[in-house]
Amino acid sequence: MKTIAYVIGNNDYFEGAQLKCAVNDATGIAAIFRRLGYDVIEKLNFKSKECPEILTSFEDKIKYYDASIFYYAGHGFELEGENYLIPIDYQIPPINKYEAGRYCLKLTEILGILKKNSGKVNIVIIDACRKTFDRGGVNSFSHVLAPKGTLIAFSTSPNEGAKDGNGQNGHSVYTSALLQYIGRETLSVESLFKKVRKTVYNLTNGTQTPWEHTSLIGDFFFNTGQLVYSVEIPYDEHVVKDSLFNEGDVFGNLISELRSCDWNRQNPAMEKICRMPASDLNKNQQFILGRNLYQANGYAWKVQTFFENLEKNLSKYNKDKENHVLNGILFEIYFNNKGDFRNELKKHDFDRVFLLRKNPIYAKSFEFIRNVLQPYKEQLFYIPAIQDEPIDIDISAEEKKDRTSFGEDTIQIIHKVNVENKDITKAFARYCSSGINESGVKSYLSNFLTAPQDLIQIHSNVSLQKILFAEELLDEDILWQ
Repeated sequence: MKTIAYVIGNNDYFEGAQLKCAVNDATGIAAIFRRLGYDVIEKLNFKSKECPEILTSFEDKIKYYDASIFYYAGHGFELEGENYLIPIDYQIPPINKYEAGRYCLKLTEILGILKKNSGKVNIVIIDACRKTFDRGGVNSFSHVLAPKGTLIAFSTSPNEGAKDGNGQNGHSVYTSALLQYIGRETLSVESLFKKVRKTVYNLTNGTQTPWEHTSLIGDFFFNTGQLVYSVEIPYDEHVVKDSLFNEGDVFGNLISELRSCDWNRQNPAMEKICRMPASDLNKNQQFILGRNLYQANGYAWKVQTFFENLEKNLSKYNKDKENHVLNGILFEIYFNNKGDFRNELKKHDFDRVFLLRKNPIYAKSFEFIRNVLQPYKEQLFYIPAIQDEPIDIDISAEEKKDRTSFGEDTIQIIHKVNVENKDITKAFARYCSSGINESGVKSYLSNFLTAPQDLIQIHSNVSLQKILFAEELLDEDILWQ
């Protein structure tokens, strides 16, 4: 789901009204939204003259997205039934509603934009006081109703104050709780805010209770599996997101050579790496070495030679039943250089890597990748493990006689391909060649599913000797992804 997040945080109000944590809250929220793959617009300490620009920008951009999030941390107040979000250069309290309407952001203006985009998922999060100057206005916010397709979340209930601080890492209690839960891939948005509400209530001894109003129709999950670094991975972020790796020492330079996609540079680098004792490399270096070996395998013959005898060549990196190089190789198959789960897995030589699952000395590496892949199990047909079960494929086909220039031939027309109750027929029809037998189909299925061929078990109602796919499968758009 393509999502845009508009994040605002204001600290630098006039003397006596300054806040300590709102900017930190906004930057923390913006950072995790970026890690979730959202397009983020971040505004810190905005002034009155920027209000029209904020509204115009939000209105212009939201139409190109499936979902939107508007987050605000700063002072807020209610005046004659209208709720206002206050720029840093506006006085508190306001002179009157006309002044406030001219120089502040109206919550109704934001909701009005969302109302025009009710076919999307829209979320508004307001971490502003609703009673006192702990963080906010002179009055409680007035009651608001969420437009269709919208959830509005406030950090407090009416007539309660919000704490500016007292959360973890210099955040407000509310945003601190939000940051704790927002990366959990199993939480729907309603479940998430319920957990936030309980946490804030408990941490403030009942003095602050978050409040939501929702008219969402479907489910929304902040994290559907794209936030890789939310799982416990025993490596530093700069190797999990290896685009951040930029070390200028001898080893770092060798990694740069492996990344060059130039075999004239990769082959000499690989020779030097093979001569390096494993004890000279820490676990982060071994992990990123594994990732880059798998990347370079399609280019440099020295690396290809390494993979041709992979089991033996990896054994020198075994220590205490761990193999961080193999962990890096396995990780590279599934995750890109930003640490995000790949839309299309890297499949070059995956079958050679997966063969190692049969060797007990590599058990911890396959346990590692299995744990890392748990949040993505619904997106995968196979997760490598030491003890595997067969992958059952049900194929429904009809046998027909086909006249060719060489005479009459028997073909099998495939209408349905199911993997563990998942229909992959249309996507596989465009992936697999026609005219092949069951052995050929099994080979294509292995690559399509990124699974060992020896685990593929085909169950078909006819013997597959020369297959074709039904014409309607090739004429329609692919629905499975």
